[in-house]
Amino acid sequence: MATTPPTKAQRDKNLDDLERLVKDWGKKEQDRLENEVKFMRSVLKGRGSNGVGTKNLAAASVLLQNSIKYFVTFA
Repeated sequence: MATTPPTKAQRDKNLDDLERLVKDWGKKEQDRLENEVKFMRSVLKGRGSNGVGTKNLAAASVLLQNSIKYFVTFA
């Protein structure tokens, strides 16, 4: 703990240092998250997730058509 209060110049320097460090940290964190997103997208692409939505839609369409056909035929 300081025994004397900081001068205005010291406070200003501390605030400037804090601002610079926060901006540096924010930039590094943003870069890290963007790299993580790129990696996860490449993992999903490698697993073939691009066609998953299309396959799910096709499967749901078949189930719906079968349900309608059953209802019309046996109702």
